[in-house]
Amino acid sequence: MDACKIREMGDSRILFFNVLAMYIAIGRVLQTHGVQGYVKATAYSGIPERFLRLKTVYVETDEGYRGLVVEGVQLRGSTILLKLKGITTRESAQPLIQKELFVPESEKIDLPENTYFIHDLIGLRVFDMAGRYLGTVEEVWTQGAHDVYVVRQGGREILIPAVSRFVKRVDLKDQKILVELIEGMIEEEEDAD
Repeated sequence: MDACKIREMGDSRILFFNVLAMYIAIGRVLQTHGVQGYVKATAYSGIPERFLRLKTVYVETDEGYRGLVVEGVQLRGSTILLKLKGITTRESAQPLIQKELFVPESEKIDLPENTYFIHDLIGLRVFDMAGRYLGTVEEVWTQGAHDVYVVRQGGREILIPAVSRFVKRVDLKDQKILVELIEGMIEEEEDAD
């Protein structure tokens, strides 16, 4: 299978890359901006400056990863305005809303200490300070003031704010997270009498 294929679409040549290469999600398109095809995005890493060096971002499609050439980047606080080649109207930008933005794993940046890529956290086993297994990180919510780890085991779900008060250690090598929870964070199963 080829690493990429090119499809002619109107005036544009669009590259579609299959999943042979590893991609990492670096952000998400939030909405369109203006009428000239700009999109507003957010960076998962909290480091929007990383977008200033990008030449291409990728979005996932039914055919694989579609490469979009970055023509312009403007930083507005933690929000990023992107101008992508071939996206020239609000209507042509609409399909990108809520799409994740990817780069090849070879282009990932070094993160500050105690900051992790979401894809590295998914699947980690979570234990409390007493060594009790709580479940596995299945999702990471990024919309609030801080990330939240969604930990599930069986039918139980625990929401753990990703702050040092609760997350004591993340060990990517051993694939586990050590947490200190407070009363009420876990619904205890009722004893059967």
